[in-house]
Amino acid sequence: MKQHLKAFVIVAVLAMAGLWAYSTYFASKLNQTPSDYSTIEAMEKEGVASFAMKNLDGKEFQLQDYNGKVVILNFWASWCGPCIEEVPSLIKLVKEFKGNVQLIAISGDSSRADIDVFMKSFPEMKGENIHIVFDEDRSLMKKFQVARLPESLVLGTDHKLAKKVVGSIEWYNKDSVAYIESLLKKTQ
Repeated sequence: MKQHLKAFVIVAVLAMAGLWAYSTYFASKLNQTPSDYSTIEAMEKEGVASFAMKNLDGKEFQLQDYNGKVVILNFWASWCGPCIEEVPSLIKLVKEFKGNVQLIAISGDSSRADIDVFMKSFPEMKGENIHIVFDEDRSLMKKFQVARLPESLVLGTDHKLAKKVVGSIEWYNKDSVAYIESLLKKTQ
């Protein structure tokens, strides 16, 4: 009987510790602070400042290289089911606009090997107007305050934040195409 009571106490203590850790971690992730909102507002009003990145081939490029284009910053990982789900429709959307839409797919994977395995399943990700970035130190995710994957920032041709998408969506449909067309018309 004493062993059962001892085991019960241990399980209860571990459960309480787990509950505390869970609530502490997710409370910080789910509750946006005013600074989170001010960052989003700044991106909407002032635009996203250019920043340098390296693609998987090691070639450095900058956001400003795509001035005049709609840019989708898509944060993803190979282990993320919803991320994998949205890839085909995201590729179709980018191809639809023949260079006027650039996809910068920023991976939060733990290793380059994980990305390479993923790329074998989706060879179209090596296509024109699609740029894969390995955010090894998570600096880009921190910069854009990415809380969960997938998360995407749609930037207009002036690189102001037009839309923030949290979670997986069907990117290639008539509404999405019309929305991208409306962003492209703003520069004409």
